[in-house]
Amino acid sequence: MTPEFLRRYYILRIVSNPKVYGIEKNGFVPLTDLQSALDQLRVDNIDDPLYEKLSQNGQKTIKRDLEKIKSYYQTVISYKRNYGYFVEETEASESLQEVYEKTEIYLLHHHAHSWKDYITISRTSLSSQVDLVPLIHAIEQQFLIELEYQGWYDDNGFQTIAGFFQPLHLKEINKAWYLIAHNEQYGIYAFCLDDRIKTFKINKQKVKQPIPFNDFDYFKNAIGILKTGMPPEWIHIQVANHHFKYLTNNPLHHSQQVVARPKEVDTSELVYSNPDIWGEIKVHIEPNYEFLMEILKYNLWVRVVSPLHVKAYVKEHLGMIVEYYK
Repeated sequence: MTPEFLRRYYILRIVSNPKVYGIEKNGFVPLTDLQSALDQLRVDNIDDPLYEKLSQNGQKTIKRDLEKIKSYYQTVISYKRNYGYFVEETEASESLQEVYEKTEIYLLHHHAHSWKDYITISRTSLSSQVDLVPLIHAIEQQFLIELEYQGWYDDNGFQTIAGFFQPLHLKEINKAWYLIAHNEQYGIYAFCLDDRIKTFKINKQKVKQPIPFNDFDYFKNAIGILKTGMPPEWIHIQVANHHFKYLTNNPLHHSQQVVARPKEVDTSELVYSNPDIWGEIKVHIEPNYEFLMEILKYNLWVRVVSPLHVKAYVKEHLGMIVEYYK
């Protein structure tokens, strides 16, 4: 992240949600108010070089930044004479929301030490062998990486994998980082970047025949990192009303659709035998082991209703768990 990126990010954030920054002008942001908000952010982070360009906020600079924002985020910030800047869209697009989330996560980690008294950030199991910044650069420049990976039973039955790979993508899930990489012998493989990584080196040699990779297409039918080749299917899940709200705001999967909402949305007591507290969603995914773990995580609050073989799969595992406690 560069200081210029951060300035454009905050211009967009301030104009999109001015009240957060103390600007109450009926949704408009006058130039002077925008400059004052940027100046205050700079003052609040006066010793941080990342914020050094926020004070460079003259009208010409902001005008250039607005063109960059339009190009990068497909978001148009307009100006109304005697009122100020405003964004016509009322909701952030999915891609823009992703920019917001990733930038905020970056800033949380950037300020982790100075904000340690106010924020608790989960630590990941990232191996000391791996530095993500040069790895991202290697993905971008299509440099080869060399690694040795000693798998556990759960991922490849204790197999050791070693060789040169084209790094394709990084994904964080459940407090663990994964590298998606490719070579001819193993195809596309997901390496967990924890202590299973025994050696890791970025080679300055370019990949001779790089393969294209689209993370959305690759993980389209996955709920996490696991790809089994199982055919994806629509899985219907009933959800109790108190958790229905949570899954509405935090979908299980991007394919999630609401089939039916609970007839009783708010109840002071959770009577699971009451059919009116249950809503229903559906997701189009592989019903693999990772899906099972996700469902079990939600305890009494969800129940798979179809297809029947997926319902039986969940029931079978629940039965084995019950046997532990007899």
